[in-house]
Amino acid sequence: MKPSANGRTHRVAIVVPLSNRAELFPDEEISLRHLLYYLGRYDKYLVIPETLALTIPGFRCARFGPEFFGSAAANTRLMLSAAFYERFREYEYILVYHPDALVFSDQLEEWCDAGYDYIGPPWFPDDDMPWVTEPGVGNGGFCLRKVESCLKVLRSPRYAIDPDDYGRRLPNDSLINRLANYPRKYLKRLHYFNNVQREIARFRQNEDLFWSWRATHYYPDFRIAPVDVAMRFAFEGAPRLCYREIGGKLPFGCHAWPKYDRAFWEPYLLQPNGRAAQNENHRNMEAL
Repeated sequence: MKPSANGRTHRVAIVVPLSNRAELFPDEEISLRHLLYYLGRYDKYLVIPETLALTIPGFRCARFGPEFFGSAAANTRLMLSAAFYERFREYEYILVYHPDALVFSDQLEEWCDAGYDYIGPPWFPDDDMPWVTEPGVGNGGFCLRKVESCLKVLRSPRYAIDPDDYGRRLPNDSLINRLANYPRKYLKRLHYFNNVQREIARFRQNEDLFWSWRATHYYPDFRIAPVDVAMRFAFEGAPRLCYREIGGKLPFGCHAWPKYDRAFWEPYLLQPNGRAAQNENHRNMEAL
């Protein structure tokens, strides 16, 4: 799709999930300042509760039930609901931009052209992410998603667990165990009891882990960007390391900038006058 004559594009929208607060914190205002400055020409939506009275110039509102707000678990329910992606089905892609994200340029359509179904900041073993055991992609707080592909995952007809594999893993060492597990074994052959929505209802991790770990199970053609590509898209943890890895350049964006090495990001933060505190070309490389 081409940008329309007024410079806006309907290929991609930017969605900003907020909490159930009517006020923004100062760091959130900085994040939205970056969004408006670099990506102001795109359609932008505040994702907010139905009952929240909030308007911000330049943003439309996409409202959902209050059960989808107020906690990480609530956000996971929203981001794993088909209704969320249906709301933006007129767009090919959505850029999920949490209010602790930053963007540093307008590369949005170039990243859409890359053809991935899901791309976000990579995870890798580091002091910032001690729970990570191997590299992967990626975080959902600054993340480009292909709407139709996400819906294919969430409406997949595939079993969550292969019934034959499930049956082989059940204890089979005694007549009592065989009789006890007989109903479970055959219930897994009924799709109603063994599908993507059943898995999501029991999913206790953050939603981005579902997209990273399980989406390809339900839709094998689901394309997740590799780590080296995702690092050029965005950083989360260990920004100094990532900066060196991609040749001393800023990525398209980042997530959780106040949490992971805020001092690294400070020189690039836009002031109210639209200027960064320090130009990237004059970055003090000794600080790295």
